[in-house]
Parts: sequence; structure tokens; C-alpha cells
Amino acid sequence: MIDEKKRSDKIFEAIKSLKPSQIKYLEDSLLLPETAVPEENQHESVHDSSLVCPKCGSFSIVKFGRNRLGKQRYKCKTCKRSFVIPSKSPLRCSKKAVQQWLLYMECMAKGMSIRKSAAVVGINMKTSFYWRHKILNALKSEMKDNLSGIVEIDETAIPESFKGNHSKDEDFYMGRKPRKRGVKLSETYTVRRVRVMCCLDRGKGIYSLVTGRERPGIQQLISLLKDRVKKGSTICTNNNAAYSTAARELDLKLYKLAYSNQVIEETYHNQKAKSFGRELKRFLVGFNGVATKYLNNYIIWLKWNCLRKVCKSGFSVTEMLLVVAFSSVCLRVYDLRSVSSMPEMSCC
Repeated sequence: MIDEKKRSDKIFEAIKSLKPSQIKYLEDSLLLPETAVPEENQHESVHDSSLVCPKCGSFSIVKFGRNRLGKQRYKCKTCKRSFVIPSKSPLRCSKKAVQQWLLYMECMAKGMSIRKSAAVVGINMKTSFYWRHKILNALKSEMKDNLSGIVEIDETAIPESFKGNHSKDEDFYMGRKPRKRGVKLSETYTVRRVRVMCCLDRGKGIYSLVTGRERPGIQQLISLLKDRVKKGSTICTNNNAAYSTAARELDLKLYKLAYSNQVIEETYHNQKAKSFGRELKRFLVGFNGVATKYLNNYIIWLKWNCLRKVCKSGFSVTEMLLVVAFSSVCLRVYDLRSVSSMPEMSCC
């Protein structure tokens, strides 16, 4: 565990680079001290017409003290329910202290499991699971994936997993016979897999996501690469014929590699993309299997780890906290539970 003084110094250094409006946000929403509210102000009327009770929709709202994190609470005079002002930020929606979030992100940086992270931070295992995906979902919306120059593209296959999908759903249908964890040598060619496209340029650009069970076709490739690879760039790909048409449509120069380790003109190859695919497989082993529907989130996690190693700034734990704090994306528990078994084709 990082010393409290060192953690405070890191937060202070990160805050110094914020805009005044962002600092005000932290003061008002995240880092307010636990302050007592005078009894006479407990039921002060509110005249903000935009404030509506989230339970019944009534405008009859009064102030109702503060919660233990110092956030202003309100009470509806109609349904008698109390609430805080809703926000899309994962931190503002949380009842836990911001210091616990920072500690949890430190656990993620170390690659700790959900169970170990929950024990260190002092939260429930379910909360630990939801926090992990809320953080990764916020990172996904902020991490850019624009590629240029020489772009390497490769596809890696990962066994499809339905881990956690059918524990409480009697109507769940897997579409294949269940098997025990791990794959026997004789079963290697019969296991159903999903394909992950790995795109990396020669700089720091990384773009990767699950594309489906089959090799991506022409239209899918055009959709995936259109807004991510700069026009005029050079792509080095495998021998999938769809890349030829996609490259013409997107005004990209193409080098197709006939075999795995081929190098053209001592410059054009896709070894970096292949290395990222191997690293992804090693990364997933530490979690004893990852459900395919959450695979895109774990790719984001690996991407953050890779950029953290090569970038001097922008990817520290404290900066991760600030990204999540100012994120406009809030993943609800309902949203996480309703994710389909095959993740949607999305930007990672």
C-alpha cells in the first residue's frame, strides 16, 4: 500500500495541472470534508426548477443535510425519499470515499484479482467487480486510438467463454456442450473462438477489439478502420483478401504478408501486432478465464498497461482517478448485467 503522504503528494501534483472549473468540481463533488449542517438549514426550500425527484418526478424538494462524504442531500416532500444530485461520473454516484477509489486503482495497476482488491480496499467482492468495469468503461471513452504512418494489423483467436452468464439465468443457452476449464490438446481445433483484431502503429497508437467469430469482412474492416487509420498510411496485414479492397476504399497503402514472420524491404512486418496478441493471451491467464462479453474491457486494461510502460506521463494511477472523475460515462449495474454474450463492435 502506498504511503498516505506519497498518495497526497501525487494527487496535489495532478490537481495543479487542472483547469479552474475542474478544481471547483473536485471541491464541490469529490473532496468535500464531512461537515455538519445546522439544524435550522436541514429543511431549507430549494428554488431550482431543474431539480426533480428521481423517484416520483415531483418538484417539491427541500435540502436534507449532507451524507458522510459531505455531498448535499435533498428530500422530496411528496414521496418522502431522500437523494443526492445525480451525475454521470462514477465517483459522484458512489457512496465510498475517493481515497478508496484511488487505492482500488493501485490494486488494478498491480494486476490484483477482484477478491484481493476487495480485501485491500475493504469493499464487497461484487462492488469490486463493478468498480473494475466502471473504471475500464470510463477509460475506454477517453483513450484515443488514432493510428498513422506504418500500421501493423493482425488477428488473434481466443476461446469463447460464457463465464458467469448462466449462474442465475435458467433461459440461458450456450450453443455448445459445456467443458471444464482448460483445453486438451485433442480439443484444440474444435473449441469455438472469437477473433480479436490488433492494430498498432510504430509510435504509441493501439487499437484493438473483438470483431466476431469469423474473420472480418470487407465492410466490417472499412467500418473499423475508417476513422482510426489516417488516410495515406501504410498497413501491414495478414493474407486476408478483404484487406485489399478495404485498403483501396480507405486510400491506404497495403503490404500483405504471405507468412507469419515475413519482413518486406526490412521495414514492413506485423511483429508488433502479433506481440500484442500474445501479450493479451498471457494477460487473460491471470484472471482464470474472462467472459467474452467483457473481453473488450480487458483489452482496454492491457492497452493502459502498455501505454503506462512507454509514456512518462498521462497514465499514472492518480491520472486514472482524474480521468474517471471527469468522465461523462457511468456504467450502471443494470447495463453491466445486460451486456450480450458477444460484445458489440465498439471502439477500444
